[in-house]
Amino acid sequence: MKKLKYIILSCIIGLFLVAPVKAADRKVSVKTLLSGSTVTASTAQTSSFLVSEYTEGIIYVDVTAESGTSTLDIIIQSSPDDSEWYTHTTIGQITATGNTLQGITNFGKYVRISYIVGATSFTFSIKGVFKN
Repeated sequence: MKKLKYIILSCIIGLFLVAPVKAADRKVSVKTLLSGSTVTASTAQTSSFLVSEYTEGIIYVDVTAESGTSTLDIIIQSSPDDSEWYTHTTIGQITATGNTLQGITNFGKYVRISYIVGATSFTFSIKGVFKN
C-alpha cells in the first residue's frame, strides 16, 4: 500500500515538475509603405511588400496636412505573384488630418497600397505592422 501511495504521489509531483510548453515567438515586421510626403491630386501605388510569412497586419495612415477640400482614398491590394493586383480592403474616405488604422488578414503573398488624392493635396504616410 505504501508503494502505491508513493507511485501516485510521484505522478502528481511529476505533473508539477514538467517544464511549461513555450509558445513559439511571434515574428513582427514594421514596414514603411509610404514615407511622409505631400501628394497632389493623383492616383498612385506604393512598392509591393512580400508578406507571405505573416498572418495578420495593421495598416496605419497618418495624415498631417490637408489642403482645401481634398479627399484621400486608400485601397489595400493583394497579389499572388507581384504582378496582378486585387482589391483586398478599402479604407473609408479620409477628408481631414488625423490617424486611421485598418486591420487585415488573409492578404496573400504580396501587399501594396493604392491611393487616390482628389482635389488639392494631402501630406500623409502609411506604415504596416505584420505578424505571424
